[in-house]
Amino acid sequence: MPITIDNSIYDKSGRLLFCSIEKFVSDICEGNHCFICGRHPEGVSFNKEHIIPNWMLRLANIHSGDIRLPNGRLHQYGRYTIPCCSECNTLLAEHFEKPISKALGQGFSGLRAFVEREGTERLFLWMALLFVKLHLKDKTLLENPDIRLGRSYISDRYDWSTFHHMHCLIRAHYTGAKIGKYVHGSILFLEVGNSSEDKSFDVSTITNAYTLFIRVKNIAIYTVFDDSGISLEAIEPVLSKITGVMNSAQARELAAELAAANIHLKTSPSFGTRMSNTDGDNLEIIAFHPEGEAEFFPKNNKLIGHIKRYMLENFCQTTMHHTREEALELLSSNKYSFLFNNEGKFVTGGCKENPQPARSE
Repeated sequence: MPITIDNSIYDKSGRLLFCSIEKFVSDICEGNHCFICGRHPEGVSFNKEHIIPNWMLRLANIHSGDIRLPNGRLHQYGRYTIPCCSECNTLLAEHFEKPISKALGQGFSGLRAFVEREGTERLFLWMALLFVKLHLKDKTLLENPDIRLGRSYISDRYDWSTFHHMHCLIRAHYTGAKIGKYVHGSILFLEVGNSSEDKSFDVSTITNAYTLFIRVKNIAIYTVFDDSGISLEAIEPVLSKITGVMNSAQARELAAELAAANIHLKTSPSFGTRMSNTDGDNLEIIAFHPEGEAEFFPKNNKLIGHIKRYMLENFCQTTMHHTREEALELLSSNKYSFLFNNEGKFVTGGCKENPQPARSE
């Protein structure tokens, strides 16, 4: 089938193989088409897709719990959904949710066995799916529920075109696209402490760093989607100093370190899709990876502190050394750490305050 005016490509049966940036923005981000197949609700049956999968809500027992949105308001997990056509919803369940729910249901050892068995690609693409769904939901959520102040939505702050690569990733199971070399971003999973004082689930997106962190009980998963794995290499000095099991605050701080590394990257990889002909045969998502050793901008403590404050401000409390306000000020300038003490040694011990799972810019 010929390439369309907007550069999208359909196969001979009319299935959308490559969704152009223009179509992605107009039909998916600003429209109400299925975010996987691209079809309109008038032509096919739709139902609700849980942004945080239903099996995970059960595993963590958080159906009635709340996620904190980027505008600071709360939204109940059980009602945190986006539309998806019924066929694609079933495909997502078969390709992602069934195998990953089985792995995570067996705890950290189950996830490790899953990755040892098949690698991290499916887990990486599943995290990308969560990231995209979290942000697509924002197009339906008012920035301020008081419409007297204007009818603007959380997603108004997004440049949707920058999400196109991740949209291609989460459709790879549908299109049959191969994931090329260097397309795979940073992914890390670690066992963390799970005390009785901890919430059983945590999630945070750091949007401008294309970073997602989730914690399910004692499993923490970290992903950067647009860095070809460079950020994970960059924080190796931090990882090497973590000599024990992290608590929930430390797990969040590590996410901030990973996101900050990506933001400091001077030249990020770019991505595209190639095929062998105009019918979309041999579809492959490819990366244009910078040659040579990765270069980073000089360390910007204000920028790092901004990320850390968002991720950790609810953990800050008055201690014998600092008031809460002093701790927040130090955190904002990247001079306060839950991971390491003043000598750079890993800090052991728990933390009693726990934040609402949060979404970040």
